[in-house]
Amino acid sequence: MSSAVPSWKDLATRYNAAWNAHDVPAIMAFHVDDTSYQRHGIPKVYRGKEAVAEQFAKDISGLPGIHFEPVALYGSDDHFVSESIITATTANGEPVRMELVDVITLRDGKVVSKSSYFVTSRPPRDKAAA
Repeated sequence: MSSAVPSWKDLATRYNAAWNAHDVPAIMAFHVDDTSYQRHGIPKVYRGKEAVAEQFAKDISGLPGIHFEPVALYGSDDHFVSESIITATTANGEPVRMELVDVITLRDGKVVSKSSYFVTSRPPRDKAAA
C-alpha cells in the first residue's frame, strides 16, 4: 500500500504556516532535493535545497516580523498559486507592505519550484473619489 500524498490545499496551508513561523527547516521539509526558487525581477534562480534554504533564511531575516496574510489559494495536484499580503519591517524599522503571488509546482506532494512575484501594495482607494 502506497502512502497517501497530501492534497495540494492541505500542503499549501501547512507550507504557508511554516513561512509564518519563520522556520526554514520546516519550510525546506516540503521541498524536493532539486528544488528551485526565483524572485521575479531578480535574474538569479536558486537551485538545490542548500541554496534555496540559504536564500529563504536571508529573506526572512531581512524582514523582521514578516507575516503572510492569505488572500486566495488555487491549485491542483501538480501546483498551487497562493496570493498573500506581506507585512514586515525593514532592518531599520520601516513598515513594509507587499502583495505576493507564489506559483508553486509540486511533484509527489513536495515543492519542486517556487516562483515569487512581489509588488509594493497600493494604498487603498478612496471610494468617494472613485
